[in-house]
Amino acid sequence: MSELSVPFGDEELNIPLPEHWELTQVARPQLRPAPEDWKDRISASLSQPDTGPPLDKLLSDVGDGRIVIVVEDLTRTSPLPEIMEVLMREIRHSRIADDQVEIVFATGMHPPLTAEQAETKLGNACNGIARRSNPWHDETAYVRVGDAGGVNIYLDRRVASADLRILVSSVSPHLQAGFGGGYKMLFPGCASIETIRGLHRLGVGRRLRQLVGLSAADNPMRAVIDAGGRMTDTAGGVSFALQYLLDGRDLPSTVAAGEVIPTQRMLAKQCAVDSGVLLEGRSDVLIVNAHPRDFDLWQSFKCIPNTLWALRPGGVMIVTTACRAGLHGMKVPRWPVSPVWTRRAVRLLGADSLGSLLMRLAPQLAGDAAFFVRLALRTLHRNHILMVSPALAEAGVRFPGIALFDNAEAAVARADELLGPDTQQVVAFPAGGVTYPVPTSPTARQAGA
Repeated sequence: MSELSVPFGDEELNIPLPEHWELTQVARPQLRPAPEDWKDRISASLSQPDTGPPLDKLLSDVGDGRIVIVVEDLTRTSPLPEIMEVLMREIRHSRIADDQVEIVFATGMHPPLTAEQAETKLGNACNGIARRSNPWHDETAYVRVGDAGGVNIYLDRRVASADLRILVSSVSPHLQAGFGGGYKMLFPGCASIETIRGLHRLGVGRRLRQLVGLSAADNPMRAVIDAGGRMTDTAGGVSFALQYLLDGRDLPSTVAAGEVIPTQRMLAKQCAVDSGVLLEGRSDVLIVNAHPRDFDLWQSFKCIPNTLWALRPGGVMIVTTACRAGLHGMKVPRWPVSPVWTRRAVRLLGADSLGSLLMRLAPQLAGDAAFFVRLALRTLHRNHILMVSPALAEAGVRFPGIALFDNAEAAVARADELLGPDTQQVVAFPAGGVTYPVPTSPTARQAGA
């Protein structure tokens, strides 16, 4: 019996494989290690950005105006305290008073950070700086900046009216926007619920296709995100981006600063090289580990659409996740039907028909959840999904259509039972949260292909 080992929290999870399972490919990202002087390189990039004027010039233009710094929330793993130390040094050196600066966590509809969480996330360099999360519950907190791709673009009023917006984020594969970073920190990060729902409707077509890793020119969500960013800057203020790729230790390996779209495009191209893995063939069993996007259940789910395209229809996906924050505010519907019967119902009624029925019965799903509901139903129609998470199993979590196990051995045994005694081809993604398969042909981007 062979064995596969994947990162799991602060430890490793060993996954035993039956003798008749053949591990044909271990799809690991080729992440470049961060240089020892990465903080110095961030400082240099602020003074000599890749595009546009340097940060000190933009800061001098602010005068007695306002600066908003938009940063990632708890679901991302950047070394933000060290990054903010460099950034705040530049801001204070320009004689900008602390009360001119506000920090906004780009939480979108994620739970807001507590005061303690915000302090830990930002570090001591931000002491004395006001901070808050995106107030998506309060519709009056937003201003309309325009329309793009049929989506009404509403942005947090104080972010929109700032004289200088500094967007600080990593760039990594994203299941719907192709890659993260850039103006995605504003939309959906600091957007209203209407805009968030509109963005997540994009890409929900009659036939689902792979969006992760898709270039900006071909990605409908990214097109609207960037259009919203351009309209925001045209309406007033200036946006400056500090963006980076993270290595295996979650340290910045490549840094870009300056104008938002060019820097995001530059890093997205490098991210595609680092995180996209050429498929050697579709597997019967796909073992995908949610690391490093395994903070909570919502983030952990994203490794499924990231890697689905490496699995043949009818195959079995085994998802492993440490999920240290558990549900993290996610409301899991009560579901009395077993995963087996849930999948049977999906296959009997059809994923799209059942999705349309759910949209009618629960109209609130027609917005931000539509993409994820349809994706989940189509995935269940196509494949068996088994999840290994001791933390979730101990909490008694049950999620529609997904069988949950507290150990890898039990999940492997169930997969073996489903597939039978024949030889099974296995592909593994140890870092499925930041890795995706590169299809060998355009048609392979279709989920059912």
